Amino acid sequence: MVWKNVSRRLNLKNRIPFKINWLVIVLALIFTSCEKESRIVVLELDIAELVCVDGQKIFEGRILELEGIKTVSANIQTHKAQIRYRDNQVSAAEIKAHLGDFGFTIDNVPGNDVARGRLPQCCFTPQALQ
Repeated sequence: MVWKNVSRRLNLKNRIPFKINWLVIVLALIFTSCEKESRIVVLELDIAELVCVDGQKIFEGRILELEGIKTVSANIQTHKAQIRYRDNQVSAAEIKAHLGDFGFTIDNVPGNDVARGRLPQCCFTPQALQ
């Protein structure tokens, strides 16, 4: 008997607000699911200052400051770095600009001169000093 009264009240009094609530929920789910899916992208960079362990630690620490960076692997023998990142959170241009702001030479493009002077001396090979 009680359930009949409840269902009767829902059908008569709260029918429109009930449908509106469901419509809002469905629309919210649709809009959030339509957000751009993130892909993991790999960026390979040639870093001139990547010649010592100190430079590698500084490089890895600076790149991990950015949101969206998944992994970083730096090789001091080849002076190359491989960065995996989410393309909907950060772009390759932002990564390069961020590293350039800390003085790193990326793909033969020198970084900020002031920040470059703050890097340890071991980061510079004799060719880089010329």
